[in-house]
Amino acid sequence: MKRATSKRSILMAAIAGLLSQACGGGGGSDNPTPPTTKYTLSGTIRPASGAAVDSDVNDPVASYQSNDTIANAQPIPNPVTLGGYVNQPGSGPSGRSRAAGDEVDIYKVSLLAGQPINLLIAGDGVKDDLDLGLADLSGKILDASASQSRAESLTVKTDGDYLVVVAVDKGASNYVLTIGQSLTPTEAGTRLRLSDPFVAGEAIVRFKEKGASGLRTQAQALGATRNRADEREERNRLLNLTALKQTSAYSALAGADAPGFPGGFQADDPVLQNRLETLYLIKALKRHPDVADAAPNFIRQAQFVPNDPLYQFQWHYPQINLPQTWDITTGANAIVAVIDTGVALSHPDLQGQLVEGYDFISDPVNAGDGDGIDRDPNDPGDHSNPDGSSSFHGTHVSGTVAAATNNSIGVAGVAFNAKVMPLRACAAGSAARDYDIEQAARFAARLPNDSGTTPPRRADVINLSVGGPGSSSASQAVYAQVRAAGVVIVAAASNEASSDPSYPAGYPGVIGVSAVDINKNLASYSNFGPWVSVAAPGGSTARDVNGDGKPDGVLSTVATDSSGTLVNDYVIWQGTSMATPHMAGVVALMKSVAPTLTPADIASLLSSGALTEDLGTPGKDDKFGYGLINAYKAVTAAASTGSNPVNPTPILAVSPSALNFGIGLNSQTLTVLNGGGGNLTVSSPTEDSGGWLSVTPARINTSGMGDYTVAVRRDGLADGVYSATINFRSSANEVQVRVIMQIANNLSAGAVGQQYVLLVDPKTGDAIIDVTAVRQPNGSYTYTLDNVSAGSYEIFAGTDSNNNQFVCDVGESCGAYITTDAPVVIEVNQNRSGLDFVSGFTVNLADFKSVGEGNRETGKRRSSARQVGTAR
Repeated sequence: MKRATSKRSILMAAIAGLLSQACGGGGGSDNPTPPTTKYTLSGTIRPASGAAVDSDVNDPVASYQSNDTIANAQPIPNPVTLGGYVNQPGSGPSGRSRAAGDEVDIYKVSLLAGQPINLLIAGDGVKDDLDLGLADLSGKILDASASQSRAESLTVKTDGDYLVVVAVDKGASNYVLTIGQSLTPTEAGTRLRLSDPFVAGEAIVRFKEKGASGLRTQAQALGATRNRADEREERNRLLNLTALKQTSAYSALAGADAPGFPGGFQADDPVLQNRLETLYLIKALKRHPDVADAAPNFIRQAQFVPNDPLYQFQWHYPQINLPQTWDITTGANAIVAVIDTGVALSHPDLQGQLVEGYDFISDPVNAGDGDGIDRDPNDPGDHSNPDGSSSFHGTHVSGTVAAATNNSIGVAGVAFNAKVMPLRACAAGSAARDYDIEQAARFAARLPNDSGTTPPRRADVINLSVGGPGSSSASQAVYAQVRAAGVVIVAAASNEASSDPSYPAGYPGVIGVSAVDINKNLASYSNFGPWVSVAAPGGSTARDVNGDGKPDGVLSTVATDSSGTLVNDYVIWQGTSMATPHMAGVVALMKSVAPTLTPADIASLLSSGALTEDLGTPGKDDKFGYGLINAYKAVTAAASTGSNPVNPTPILAVSPSALNFGIGLNSQTLTVLNGGGGNLTVSSPTEDSGGWLSVTPARINTSGMGDYTVAVRRDGLADGVYSATINFRSSANEVQVRVIMQIANNLSAGAVGQQYVLLVDPKTGDAIIDVTAVRQPNGSYTYTLDNVSAGSYEIFAGTDSNNNQFVCDVGESCGAYITTDAPVVIEVNQNRSGLDFVSGFTVNLADFKSVGEGNRETGKRRSSARQVGTAR
């Protein structure tokens, strides 16, 4: 059974030689000739917190419980990230529901007013089209989202118990359903949502230039097509749908059944039902071959639309006090060289953010663009994932450094008025050779290099989200030269959860960056050691501490090419590769206010504690170096060295900014600190829960700053979702922390569905061994891989909800040892146990716009037996 890993979830770190560095901070070695001795590998797969899975997927091996009717609606937690699958009869891969169909999944959930419900469709939203509905407990539709796009979303109006309905209108598809605390992002494209203000019985239609049909003729009779000889091009026309119902074209358009939400769901009153029918008639119009576009006749009112709609999910920026820093500088006149896979130059959130770059991949065979070094830093795809799709790792890194901000799309960047110098060094397999990296670094510093040219201006800082074992005095000398030229070098600590040094982060004079999670703990995957200089947000996709319904990883720009067509996107990843550009961006902010700062100046400020929030053991330690980078402290410290010092003001900061207790946690910790300068006094916090929540000092100073324990009391509470706000007041400002908690005695804390475990050759991406993991009573899965030959391997696991013989497709859970973003290569020469990791759902946000992708087989193909997503 072959099942292939999703390119959205995995950044495979293939290695190209002993001195190659993996983009993503991982490394490995060639497989030795296998001896006759065989070994056993085993471990436990833990479900990501807040995860859930559709109980009636197409995989015949997975446990089954129908959720197709109101009577057997599947209870789910809140917040939740849920993976599922629906199909019309005869659509989709063979499996449990292929013949009879699984047209609706119905979930029962307690919701709070203002909560978003988001549906991400793995299919294209057109040929494989799913809709999202919100109904009362009797099944009456209260709101629905029926766009022809890959994303549907709704917002809950009032507190209560509801049915959330995922229905297939056409074809078959996996999906990811998320419910969280934050506001729903602004969507791009045509949205068809029942609760939006529009005129019932009307549609704005634009016909194609050519074509004749009954619909076009009838519409012309109703005045919806052009009727003036001087109009040479089709334009939008208003179509009366109520009048259209009386024509012969209506039955052909609407079909045999009355238009409405799939599965027979009806609205609660005739007015709402008329609006629902309007949406589905518009949807039918959009599918008609003579129609170029169709949309509701929306009713518009003046309103504030915030910029960067996905910024609300970038918790990692407030963690390092970026919002306050942007009042001082946004990085103007600074340049950050990103030495990586290159950049997807077409990404809309990187337009205007780049300066001249270069491609330093010297081997034409590995370059992926048909030649050796050249002037084009565009990322053609590194094909680093086992299914042959690409990571676009450098695009994610560059977006964190300097994504365009306040442009009403996508995400924000750390230093969004700085510029990125994109330099390609990571080639096929996402591996970079030391010599290519060195040439890119020399170019960035305006030193002689193999391109025979230099940029008009050198970079201020180099970001190296690459790393691997093995040091070289020759390479160390190059970095020393680059630093002597005035360039600050920042590099990832790597992701093996090891104290072994990773290079170039381990070289003297290079700022090595470890990763922390949302709670400011060292991330489980992060390397550590005396060579680590600083920590920055790298995240953890295994958790949803703030309850926004999204994994607590780092959100940034990315591209995908699994369908053969480049698609610009946004994705949440974790890793020291993600932490490093936070630090590089902060250095750019520092250089913006103090251009004469040298690498030695910055190293001195860092070692003095002027740039960081001290974590762990006081002073420098192996986990966090000198501490977590604090952008506000760093910029004010930098400014104080120049002619325009900034008087640092006290700023009350609380981390995390929101808490999610889910159905199982009883206590968590909030850290309260002065994120700025000067004196700050914090009053005792207050909360409005009415008694089920408590906030008590755990370890605070006389000014009220330090750690607070937040605890929930569940005894005596009825099943439901509870929310509260904790208020911290200080002499400077006030901070509110939102809290969400659920009482649900019939739900488990996390479920990700039947796991298939693959032992993978890291050089080829082929699954060598494929086993079915065994579910344990606590919801985890255990696995054993027998008869393993000595050699180098990676371990992946995931579900196969659509039963296409691939695990880790979009909408399916996925995990890898130690992390899917940079799987660790395991050297097998003895039996090994305790190879534990987390499986969860990857959330691609795509700015909530249709990105035109099909229902892709993007997972890891399974090695034998049956057909299912990442070939297992």
